[in-house]
Amino acid sequence: MTLFGGADLNYRSVTTGANKFSGMAQDGIYSSRFGVNGTEDLGGGLSANFHFEGGMNPDVGTAAGFNFTRKSTIGLAGGFGEVRFGRDYTPLFTVSGIADPFGTNGVGSSYNMANAVTAVEASIGAQAAANAAGTFVTANRGNIATTAPSAVSAAAVPASYTYADVNAVRANNSIAYYSPAFNGFSAGLMYSFGAENTNTQKKAGTMTSLKLAYANGPLSVAFANQVTKGGNAGALATPAAASLQPLGATCATGAVNATATTQQCLAAATAGTLATEDQKWTTNFLVGSYDLGVAKLSAGYKTDKISMGDATTLKTMIYGVTAPVGAVTLKASYVTRKADEKLGNQFAVGAVYDLSKRTSAYATYAILKNEEGLGNTVGSTVASAGGLKSKGFEVGMKHSF
Repeated sequence: MTLFGGADLNYRSVTTGANKFSGMAQDGIYSSRFGVNGTEDLGGGLSANFHFEGGMNPDVGTAAGFNFTRKSTIGLAGGFGEVRFGRDYTPLFTVSGIADPFGTNGVGSSYNMANAVTAVEASIGAQAAANAAGTFVTANRGNIATTAPSAVSAAAVPASYTYADVNAVRANNSIAYYSPAFNGFSAGLMYSFGAENTNTQKKAGTMTSLKLAYANGPLSVAFANQVTKGGNAGALATPAAASLQPLGATCATGAVNATATTQQCLAAATAGTLATEDQKWTTNFLVGSYDLGVAKLSAGYKTDKISMGDATTLKTMIYGVTAPVGAVTLKASYVTRKADEKLGNQFAVGAVYDLSKRTSAYATYAILKNEEGLGNTVGSTVASAGGLKSKGFEVGMKHSF
């Protein structure tokens, strides 16, 4: 059994329009965590294993508590490969690091733009508005920086909607198989049952994820496909009811039990509706990298098709370069995204200085430009309007054990 983990803390400054964050933050190049894993030899080349891993907030000591939501699996491994059960990273997510030199951490992460899309309320179409409570949409409230926040009413703060695959990084209640490598080729397949679904629509919330990879010498190539099925919960039945109204008020369905001053107005009952499976998020991700020795070049092409009545396809290109210079590793990336029209782009540069194999100091700068109506950020702030630039800088330290 092995205890493992690490911490990453930094000073971060992010500005998005009128909103600004400046202070301590975490996970600039490494996700802070603590975990335990182990194996048992069952004989005949077969072994059992477990892996329980939870995230930490070292800047505040994880005041909200600790759990194992980063990863919690048990499995069997042998010459056939490995089978895992539980909450785990999806095969789709495991290929992202090939394309992005910043991984999925910090202000320079390509996932600031490539993983989700945030649209301000005024810019979303009728179909998106109609599905605002759907599986892949989370309503958010922007923060407006003012000298007197109490004077800003909730109605004055614009709403935004973030569209994202709930299984983009990890999946609950999953079964996964990972093959051994054959001449550089390997494969992974996962199926998630989603939440404990008791509805008649059994496919809602389920997910399939597949990756095919090849790694040989300086070349790494991988392709991943993932489909998450969703659906609206459906409307509940409403029984007939009566409300107290002033005497003489007009009731839509008639008045009953009138008194000298009041009367009761009947409200008609409504029938319930079943949940639907009309929503689906489909991702295809092709990535590759080649190590030239003096530098490693990487690229990725990612499509996210969101089917919620009308289908929308987001297309993302990721370009990266990593160059080791002694104990320092220089990094840069460029990310661009579009649908029918361009949605925005992000440029990031950074450096990591390895003090040892387990300890590093780093600095990263990124600038993300949204097109009109979009509100993605480089982290730590919320866009209060669409079409803004989000700029961020962080300098910090990471230690793992």
